[in-house]
Amino acid sequence: MDIAREHPDPTRPGARAGAPVGRIVRTVVPAVAACLVLGACGGGDDAAGKDADTSTVAPKSGGTLTVAMASDMRSMDPFGALSNSYTDNSRLNAVYDSLFWHEAKTGKVMPQVGESLTPDPGNASWTLKLKPNVKFSDGTPYDAAAVKFTWDEHAAPARKSYQAGTIAAVKTTEAVDPTTLKITLTGPNANFDHIVASNLSFIVSPTAYRKDPAGFARNPVGAGPYTFKEWTTGDHMTFVKNRGYWQGAAKPYADTVVFKVIQDSTQGLETVYSGGADMKVSVNAEDPVKARQKGLETKIVTIIGGESIYFNNKRAPFDDVRARRAVQLALDADEVNKISFSGNGTPTHSIFPPESPLVDAGTETVQRTDRAEAQRLLDELAAEGKPLDFTYSIPQNANAQRTAEYIMTSLRALRNISVKIAPMPIAAFQTDIVINKNYQAAMFSYYLSDAEPGLYVNLYSTSPNNYLLYANPTVDQNLDRARTTNDPAQRKAAYTAVAAQLKQDAPLWTYQSSVVTAFHRSTVVGMVLSNDGMVLMDRIGLKG
Repeated sequence: MDIAREHPDPTRPGARAGAPVGRIVRTVVPAVAACLVLGACGGGDDAAGKDADTSTVAPKSGGTLTVAMASDMRSMDPFGALSNSYTDNSRLNAVYDSLFWHEAKTGKVMPQVGESLTPDPGNASWTLKLKPNVKFSDGTPYDAAAVKFTWDEHAAPARKSYQAGTIAAVKTTEAVDPTTLKITLTGPNANFDHIVASNLSFIVSPTAYRKDPAGFARNPVGAGPYTFKEWTTGDHMTFVKNRGYWQGAAKPYADTVVFKVIQDSTQGLETVYSGGADMKVSVNAEDPVKARQKGLETKIVTIIGGESIYFNNKRAPFDDVRARRAVQLALDADEVNKISFSGNGTPTHSIFPPESPLVDAGTETVQRTDRAEAQRLLDELAAEGKPLDFTYSIPQNANAQRTAEYIMTSLRALRNISVKIAPMPIAAFQTDIVINKNYQAAMFSYYLSDAEPGLYVNLYSTSPNNYLLYANPTVDQNLDRARTTNDPAQRKAAYTAVAAQLKQDAPLWTYQSSVVTAFHRSTVVGMVLSNDGMVLMDRIGLKG
C-alpha cells in the first residue's frame, strides 16, 4: 500500500500486473492562478509545471540522485519486500534489475534481463528466455538456475514470502539450459507473463543468499545497475554504481543513489521543490495538483484499486455482511475527498477506473451512500444483541488521521455504533494487517496495474494474500474464468461479475482512485515509470 496519502501499501502484496488494459500517462491541469503565485517563490524549476517526456534523454554520467520515499522497507530481499509496490520496487530495481516490467502507456510486458516469455498451446506451460552472459554483482551467473532458485524460495513455506500466493500458480520449473527456464503451471493462465512482470521479476544471487539467508535482507546482492552500500533504518538507503553492470560501463548514469525516507507527504513535496531531493513517486491524491503548481514535472498513471477501508471478513463484527454494508452506506466518498484531499483527489465507487476495458461501463463495486439504510441495518444488529463496536487501524501519519476522524465522526452520528481509531507505526501496521491479519477494519491502499494477478491473489478465497479473508464461490469461479481465457469479451464478463458480487458482499469500501504520480525537478532526465510506479533505475539520472 503506499502510505496512502502516505500509508504503507500492504495490500500490494500480491497485487499488480498489467495486461494491455489501456492505462495511459495523463496530464494534470493545475489551477493557473495558484501556479503563478507559487511559481514566483523559487525552488521549482519551471513556474508553469509540465509533463515533458524525458525518457529518451540521456543523463550525464556521475552525480548523486536523491529520491524521496514515503516509507522505509521491511526487507531488501524480494521475499519480505513489497516487490510489487511502488514503495519498494524502485529500490529493488536498483539492486536486482527486473526480468520484465510493465510499460505505463500500454500496460504491455517489456523485456529487461528476460528476453522473452511465451506460452505453449493451452497456456499451461511457458518458456522463459534470458539474455546471455548476465552476472550478479558477486560474479555469480544470472541464469535459469538462479531464477528457479528465487522462485523456489518464494514457494518455501518457511520463507513466508509476500509472493507466496502468486508463486502458487507455478507447479514446477526446469532449467533446460543457462538461458532457458521451462515453467509448468498448476492450471492454464493466459496472462502469466503479467504475473512475472508484476510479482516475480527480482532475482537474487543464489551464492550470496545461501551464504547468509538471515542477513541477506539487509545486505542484498543482485544484478542491478547499483549495489547496496548502507541502510540507516528510518532515514535513508545508499546505493553505488555497479561497475560490472551487464549493460556496460555507460550505465547506470549516476554514481550514487540515495533513497531518503520522508513519511509526511507535504514535507516530501517541499523537499523536492526546495532541492533537498530530486524526485518522488507518490500515491497521495493531492500531489499531482500541488506538484504542478510548484513547477515540478509530473507523470501520472491511474490503475485498479485505491484507498479503502478493509474489513476482516472472518472476524466479528465484520463477519456479518450487514455490518460491512452499514459502514459503507454511512460514508460518502465525495465528503472524504473534500475533507481529506481538499477536493483535489478522485473519489470513486469502484476499484476499476471509469475507462477500464476490463468491466462494463458504469460498473461499481461499492454501495452508494444511504444513511437511512445504514441506520436500519445497525438497529437490526442491535436488536439481535450485536451493536456495532470496532477498532479502525490506521498507519501513523497526519493524512490518515484526518480521514479516520471523518469516518469516526460520520459513524458516531448514527445509533448503535461505536468506533475507536488505532494509529500504528508503519512496520507494526504492515505486520498486523499483511502478515497476521490481526485487525477488524483498517485503512488500506492497493494499486494494481492489471487484474491478473492482483485481483486473483487479493480476492481468491484460498490465497495467502487475501488480507480481507473474503470468500465467495462466485468470485472464485469468475477469477478462474478470467485467468484462463484469451478472449477479451469473456475476461470482461468475468470481471464484471466479480464487481457485482463485491458490491453485494461489501468486503471493502474503496473511496479514492489509485493514482500513481512521479514528480521531479527538471534536472532529472531519462525517467521511465512503469505501470505500477517503478522507476527504471538504469535509465534515470541528472541533466548534463
